Amino acid sequence: MPILHQLPVFTCGGNLTGDTGLIGSQGYPGVYPPNNKCLWRITVPQGRVVSLLFRALDLESDHLCRYDYVDIYDGHVNGQRLGRFCGTARPARLVTNGNKMQVVMVSDANTAGSGFLAAFSAIHQNERGDRYCGGHLDKPVGTIKTPNWPYRDYPPGVTCLWHIVAPQDQIIELKFEKFDVERDSYCRYDHLAVFNGDEINETKKIGKFCGDSPPLPVYSADNHLLVMFTSDLSLTADGFIGHYQFKQRSLSTVSAPLTPASTSPPTTRPMVITATLISAAMRDQSILATFSIMHLYKEGSLAIQQAGKTMSTKVTVLCKNCPLERVSDDFLQSRTARIIIFFNRMHGLNYIVMGQTNDQGHGVISPLNFVMAFKTKKQRDLGVLKNIRC
Repeated sequence: MPILHQLPVFTCGGNLTGDTGLIGSQGYPGVYPPNNKCLWRITVPQGRVVSLLFRALDLESDHLCRYDYVDIYDGHVNGQRLGRFCGTARPARLVTNGNKMQVVMVSDANTAGSGFLAAFSAIHQNERGDRYCGGHLDKPVGTIKTPNWPYRDYPPGVTCLWHIVAPQDQIIELKFEKFDVERDSYCRYDHLAVFNGDEINETKKIGKFCGDSPPLPVYSADNHLLVMFTSDLSLTADGFIGHYQFKQRSLSTVSAPLTPASTSPPTTRPMVITATLISAAMRDQSILATFSIMHLYKEGSLAIQQAGKTMSTKVTVLCKNCPLERVSDDFLQSRTARIIIFFNRMHGLNYIVMGQTNDQGHGVISPLNFVMAFKTKKQRDLGVLKNIRC
């Protein structure tokens, strides 16, 4: 390709300034060196933002980009990571919120390729054009979605920020068509956060969401809505697609709760799972049991922790005299001792757990519900529960 003869000699890192420029891995288009870390700082004139577009990408491929990768940051110091990239699939352009960007390339000791070539330019903050994710949205209707949707999982190590702006006399309604983000009881890892206004402010947070249940519709308090999606460097999932539209202010929308409570589940919702008992402990007039989940038939709003492909949950078992065992020894007559013995016998066995979830997402088994032994042959019978209202 003739253009290759016009390329400068690329070194490991450096400071780049001006309205436009090229940035490439060390020795591009030759094979980049192993066991290396290079850092480039890009600065464009004040009042503009940095746009970076990959022209070529050829790094060791891994679905989590754990080995050879390029990280792009918004700003020079302690900036948000806009994305981590490897393999040969080039992303759409990445755009900062200010006039500085940092690019970091890391390689390990093994597989290498020709690296990357990218072009940066100074653009106006709200300039139109396809972006890797995020952006300024001011059309009456629009869509937001995670990178790679719907063809594959969203990537690790990405931050997407959408700023939706409606006319002064209107508000914004946001609904999610599909939603699947790494599950965690407190959404500490991959999550979507929605804020009133035009800045990230915890006091204006409408909600923080993860898991595979689409959030209820979100309504802004005024004509600005900020939507931020963040993924860490571990598990990923399908991602989401959501649609927004501008609406006239009305009592029905403005008076709707605009706090995280507006996206909270009802007080109780049915829960049916099959699971293996891991542990149990006394909690006043109840038992707190931890289960490793085999299958979810009705999850309600159950808070689930996930490590790899293993899902677990905590369930509170309410009872008056629990467990219902009689023993003769005076010590064993104590309620705590009898419960420990009972659950030691249950440990490691599989059960059908039928109960409810409360407004904190905790599973609750009341005296009206039940836990019973589960055998694989019951799997087909339980399958019908997905389509039956409890």
